[in-house]
Amino acid sequence: MKKVLFICTGNTCRSPMAQAIFNSICAEKGLDMHAESVGLAAAMGQSASDNAVKVMAEKGIDISSHRSRFLPSLNLNEFTYFVLMNESGVPILNSMGIPDEYIRVLKRKPSDNIYDLDTGISDPFGGDITVYRKCRDELYYAVSELIKTL
Repeated sequence: MKKVLFICTGNTCRSPMAQAIFNSICAEKGLDMHAESVGLAAAMGQSASDNAVKVMAEKGIDISSHRSRFLPSLNLNEFTYFVLMNESGVPILNSMGIPDEYIRVLKRKPSDNIYDLDTGISDPFGGDITVYRKCRDELYYAVSELIKTL
């Protein structure tokens, strides 16, 4: 079984949503893969943000039992791939001994706005429900594309 670790900053918004989306798609398609999530700067044991829980519930996915974890608290040898929300975490993973070939960065659907140069998944933390829905939808696209490559 391939184990995937989704990584964001605080492990209360993007990575728990990505983990849940990934596991839901894999279960639906009968794929032998499983995801977990963690934060680069997470406080241990925090719940997923209220808006993350709400927007995932709109899609029939319950993340209300999620509790945040801090990256160094895990045994990284258990994971096949490490998936970041943007490029900024790559040097951190490299410094922890994770080679580039095991690192993936989620990419959102290209925008029609020529001034929108950010291709990663934006952090919705502190945003309203609309911002979280946009993030969730970006994650659905990005995670679906990622699964095709694993």
